[in-house]
Amino acid sequence: MSGPADARRRRTRQALIRAGETLLADRPVDAIAVDDIVREAGVAKGSFFNHFSDKSALALAVATEVRLRMEQRVGAVNAGVGDPEERLVRGVCAFIQYARNHPAEARAMLRSQDRPAPPDHPLNAGLRADLEAGLASGQFRAPGLEPAILMVSGVCQILLSSVLDGPRCVLQDQQLASGTLTLLLIGLGLPTDRAVRRAQDAAEDLIREVAAT
Repeated sequence: MSGPADARRRRTRQALIRAGETLLADRPVDAIAVDDIVREAGVAKGSFFNHFSDKSALALAVATEVRLRMEQRVGAVNAGVGDPEERLVRGVCAFIQYARNHPAEARAMLRSQDRPAPPDHPLNAGLRADLEAGLASGQFRAPGLEPAILMVSGVCQILLSSVLDGPRCVLQDQQLASGTLTLLLIGLGLPTDRAVRRAQDAAEDLIREVAAT
């Protein structure tokens, strides 16, 4: 049974993660000192090493927390959507939507990791399921599930970086997402006309929604 000490420990850990997220939104982990983190979190320096072995471990925790929030958004936009093609492009666009609405969080996540999560990581469970369904139905074609996961993850990370790179209008992000996702779907074996339609529909529906919020 958890008690006051456990609750205190959880609060301290969350304070450190929030501090890391705030600092990583502005600069890379190598430019952040442990002293900066504990000062931002309002905890003693020794508390940091009670929870994390080093700054890289904290950065990983930050990336995981933000990615979980993004995955919740993906789940929301794909609720009731069963088609693997549609789920895939809507999922990527949901990441872009989240980044436009929460740029500091998205920057912190990107600065917390130098590569996407491995294909078998639990955070990729939804993507894995969608790709497995598409491959099983013959809608997608790929030399294997892992290469397909890596390709989608890499495209998503590059799109997020591009969206966050500078001031961009909604139309520019729609066009960038639509064109990139078209190429992604063609790479997964879809006919060009269907790939274009799927990518355009997802980009217009989800990225336009950002402008209205």
